[in-house]
This record gives sequence, structure tokens and C-alpha cells, in this order.
Amino acid sequence: MTKDIININVVQKTINNEKKRFVNARELHKWLKVGKFFANWIKDRIEKYDFVENLDYFITVANFGNGVRKRANGILVDKKTGKVIPIEYILTIDMAKEVAMLENNEIGKKIRKYFIRTEERFKQVMRAALENPKFVNQISKDFSETREETKSYRKDFTDSIKEYVSVKYYGTYTDMLYQFLFAERAKEYRKLLNLAKKDLTRNTMYEEILFFIGSFETGLAGELEKKYKEKGNSLNQQEFIKIFKQFSSTRNWDAYKKRVRKIMATYDEELRNIKHPKLIDYKKEFTNEDIKKILGQKNV
Repeated sequence: MTKDIININVVQKTINNEKKRFVNARELHKWLKVGKFFANWIKDRIEKYDFVENLDYFITVANFGNGVRKRANGILVDKKTGKVIPIEYILTIDMAKEVAMLENNEIGKKIRKYFIRTEERFKQVMRAALENPKFVNQISKDFSETREETKSYRKDFTDSIKEYVSVKYYGTYTDMLYQFLFAERAKEYRKLLNLAKKDLTRNTMYEEILFFIGSFETGLAGELEKKYKEKGNSLNQQEFIKIFKQFSSTRNWDAYKKRVRKIMATYDEELRNIKHPKLIDYKKEFTNEDIKKILGQKNV
């Protein structure tokens, strides 16, 4: 672990209508470099310091298709294969901080400080979400810069339609992009966020999504210009649609599309209490890595 740079996954979950942060004890055990076997170590800590199940920690077991059997010694195994099934202990971040300090060594102290910083960042973002959910995206230190940069990309796109496409349905073409990236038209997105007429749609989008939209628009603008020069006159709407489909079908854009949909589904549910009906399958766990991206922080 070079220079003791700590990177432990912290997950936010809603328990009894309250958002709390949790840590996998097995990962914490690894970072603490404990000499004992994990199962012995975590059981010892729980018994010795009176941590309470379903309050300080939760126990989960992997879902095995063959069913689970419990041996006389308490070990869980797969009914068919006899393979031992690991029991996972999910600790609240407060318990994780305390367990780290109980090791009474330097790495334990560093891990505790890491959890304190992580909790502060979560609370910073959640406060901003509570105060102004529509524009919580603007908490990112990179938002203003990316917003200004992508305005020029947007202009590339609209200028290319103006110069190279005979049918100038700017709104229709923008909806094609929105539907491709996050499966919603602009009106659907605005309705979900309950935006007022004065609210600019892109002012509410997360910095990373803005960048992907801008990159797509300026890239597509280049394709339109190229096809226009090859043809020697204006492209019709059918030709625009064909170019759009060809450009969006590349493998890199398929990957970006999935990333955009995960951001929309996860961040909006956690920060704005909004569920996108068409993106339910893209929802993932909301972690400290997401918090760092929202704040525009790198490896801190």
C-alpha cells in the first residue's frame, strides 16, 4: 500500500428512512493488516466490546442457488457442493472507526481519520441535496468550467445543423441525443425534476454527464461536416438520422451511455429522491467514490 494511501469502500444505504454509511468488515480487516483469521477477529471484537447486531453491524450471506446448510460448528456451506459460504459483516461507519482505533497502531489511526473525512464529505453533499436538490449537481468544483466548455460544444452542434442539414429541428435532434444517452426526452427529464420554465436543463445535470453530452455533440458535428463535404450539398433529415445512428453505435459510446445511465439512476435517487422509470436497472450502490466524483476530487 504505497505511502499508506487508503481507499476503503463506504456505501450509503437507507435504513428506517435514514441514510447511513457502511463498511465491509472483511475489507477493513485487510487494510488493518490483522494477523488473526478474519472470522476469529471480527467475532472477538464484537464479543469483547459489546457491539450489537442490527444496530452496530449487520450480517449477510451470499445467495447460493443450491441452498445453504449449517454445520454443527456453525459454518455455512452450499448444500450441493459443500463449499463454505463466507459470512459478511457490514459495519456502520461509527463501528468501523472504533474497530480501527482498537488495533492501537498507526494504520488504525490513519483509517479512522480516513473514515472521518469520508463521513464529512457524505454529509457535505447530503446537506447540499437537502437545501437545493435541483442544483445539487453544481456542488462540483468542476461544474462551472465544464458547463462553459460544453457551451462551445453545443454551439458546434447547432452551427453544424444550421450549415449542413436542410431540416433544422434542433429540439428533435437534441431529444435523439438525450434518448440515446439516458432514455428520456428533455420534457420527461424536466418533468421528473419539476423544473420551472426559467430553469436551464443543463444547469441541473451532473458534471460528468455534461461532459459526455458535449463530447457527443461536438463529435457528431464533425461527422455532419464531413458528410456534407463528401456530398457537396445539405443533408436531409433521413441522412442526419443515419449519421447519428452510425456515430452512436461505436463501442465507446455504448460504454459512455451505460455510465451516464448509472449516474442518473443512482445520484438522482440518492440526492434528489427521484427515480427514473426507464433507468431502474442501472441503479447501483452509492459509495464514497461517487461522492468524490460529485465534489470533483481525485484520490483524496
